[in-house]
Amino acid sequence: MLFSQNNCVHKHHPYFLVNSGSSLILHGTNVDLISLVTQASFSASLVHIRGHPTAIVTHLDTEYLTPPPPLSPDVKFWSVFIPLSQRQSDVNELVFGAKGEGSGDYTEIVVEILVRGGAGKKRNVERELEAWSLSLGPCQWNDLEALKTIASKRVPVEAPTAADPTQNLSFNLSLTTAQQEARSQVPLPYAHEGKPIEKPVDAKGAIFYDPDSADDLDDDDPDEDLDI
Repeated sequence: MLFSQNNCVHKHHPYFLVNSGSSLILHGTNVDLISLVTQASFSASLVHIRGHPTAIVTHLDTEYLTPPPPLSPDVKFWSVFIPLSQRQSDVNELVFGAKGEGSGDYTEIVVEILVRGGAGKKRNVERELEAWSLSLGPCQWNDLEALKTIASKRVPVEAPTAADPTQNLSFNLSLTTAQQEARSQVPLPYAHEGKPIEKPVDAKGAIFYDPDSADDLDDDDPDEDLDI
């Protein structure tokens, strides 16, 4: 199933190139219709395509320092992009200006593609950002003239590889054969920890106590030793 503001993108999407089954393709922007037919109860599988002005991406990069993936994490980008794209008044202000002095650009748009698979009990949901240009047709977002500055000034950040701390040492950490044999013969202090200690069968416990002069064993007057 497809909903689109663009009549050409769906023909080149991998979902339609791989899946040869029947598809219901609807074009339009009616909010009530979209909210009805995008429900999982209506159809388990879904491809929802929406066109957006490039001004949204430029605004997110400038104001929120959040360019599209892979220049920023997917979760971070979509958590900001989706709420902003749904506020039509804010989008109109980005495109046409605060006082409506702009004319917008209809030759290039970014395309939000939501794919929901219906196979099995667990439905996979994928969201991608692609683009469409009047001169190029379907393309990647970094191919658009309006967004090339974003793609050129940033490079995907890769996690630095941790350096091996044992490299370039002034001493040798490896053991010789004799040292390894000597280490294997050293008794470990906690080798038998957790194992119960075996007691002799005939062992009997006894307590021996020798009273001294300070012990008062007279129960008749326990306070007679007090100096009152």
